[in-house]
Amino acid sequence: MDKRDNREYDGVAYIPGGHKPPPDMGETRKINVGDFKPAPAVALEPEPEPSIKSDGPKAKERKVPTKTQAKKTNYAIILVTTVFVGVIAAVFVFAMVIDRLIDNGGGGQATGGGVGANLGQTQPTPGGGITLPETTLPVAPGSLSLTGVVQEIRSNRLDLYVFEMSEVRSFFVENTSDLRDRFGNPITFPQFAIGDVVDVGHAPHSNTIENAQISAEVRAYREITGVMVDGDTLQIGNRRYTLSATPIVRYQNDSANISELDPIDQITVSIFQDRYVALIEIHRGHGEITLPDNESIIDGTVEVGIGIMQALGEGGMTLRVPAGQSRVTIRGSNIEPLMVDVNVPRGGLTSVSFAGLEYRAGSLIVRSNTEDAIMYIGERWEPLNEEINLDFGTHTITVEAFGHETFTTEVEISAQPVEITANLTAIAATRIITINTNPPNARVYVDDDFRGTSPLNLELPHGRHSISLELMGFISVGQPIFVTAESQALYNFMLVRDPAWPIFD
Repeated sequence: MDKRDNREYDGVAYIPGGHKPPPDMGETRKINVGDFKPAPAVALEPEPEPSIKSDGPKAKERKVPTKTQAKKTNYAIILVTTVFVGVIAAVFVFAMVIDRLIDNGGGGQATGGGVGANLGQTQPTPGGGITLPETTLPVAPGSLSLTGVVQEIRSNRLDLYVFEMSEVRSFFVENTSDLRDRFGNPITFPQFAIGDVVDVGHAPHSNTIENAQISAEVRAYREITGVMVDGDTLQIGNRRYTLSATPIVRYQNDSANISELDPIDQITVSIFQDRYVALIEIHRGHGEITLPDNESIIDGTVEVGIGIMQALGEGGMTLRVPAGQSRVTIRGSNIEPLMVDVNVPRGGLTSVSFAGLEYRAGSLIVRSNTEDAIMYIGERWEPLNEEINLDFGTHTITVEAFGHETFTTEVEISAQPVEITANLTAIAATRIITINTNPPNARVYVDDDFRGTSPLNLELPHGRHSISLELMGFISVGQPIFVTAESQALYNFMLVRDPAWPIFD
């Protein structure tokens, strides 16, 4: 304590921060605290009342506090302070009790269920979804409560599609609005997002939000595929959910149309109360790829990523695939696998080229029994008696030689070498000859085979033949002939009567 502040006025010590010394008290005396000794107890006599003159204005009384009066003053201040603090504490406790009563449903009806011991914990649900814990949304007495999905956020306004009304309503957030997340923790207005399901409390005939809380009754199917849209329902596996009149569909924070959804899209679906589809977020959409004509590929297939495989049709085809970067693999029994990386834009079309396609090849050797034969594979000439490399698959082999029948067959080329022999059958050359007799009607035999009666036209192969002629009453005739391309074509025979044959006139 600073010695300069230790003063005594008429036996009362002045303490800094305590009572101020009365003014004009005359001379004061400094006291050293270190030298201070308690004085012996002395009985105090009451001080005489100051006299008041009868004439002139009354002089103001100046009372100097005694030690006893100073102590009483200090006690009074302490007592008043204690009472004031106690009153404040009582008011605070009373307010806490009222708030707890309201939170437990005493002042209104909750829209999200009671607060349980599992607050803040997620619980697995059938079908792969996640159900968030339910919390209580306090509603002031007389207020109305409703639930809707956030359609749009503007300044301090929330546009909600209200499930109970099947319509969009606008609500305003004021400084007095109580905003909570799904776990009941206070949040600010910018923490609301499009697609959130919100429980709202508001006064009748008012669109000002008294309290709003993100609903905990939302199940989320995250990053799934195979979702089907059928009319006003959405099917996930064997579960069907009702679509609201204006379902929220988002792709990279932009609005999308639910009609654009395809089972190959990767999406997250938020379901409210296991009934209504509140939000569909598209993580990966779809596009299309086109494939060129592929008639030369045997048993062809096309694979996209690890989830799409389809038979490769002839004449080209179009295939719906996930958007983004994908690997397309073309396979076939007669080709080496062809891999092509493509980037498919969402809703776009990308062409896939077969450039670089390599066909698998096998070997073939064709031999012939005719030296001057020639061979064709399809329409292409190929040499005989030599090994030829052919693509896997079926090929048509043709072998020809002059004066022989054509040899044709189909050969299946695979990894095993193939060797065949083309045996050609020779075609005999012929010439037409005419045989006349006098008299006519003689029986004609060629190489002892009866061929008819004269006159007679015959087609005979080149070479040596024997001709015999017979007619009753005439001597039989036999003559060899050699038929060639240049030999004679007309043979005339004069028959002689047989003398031993009786003659009847």
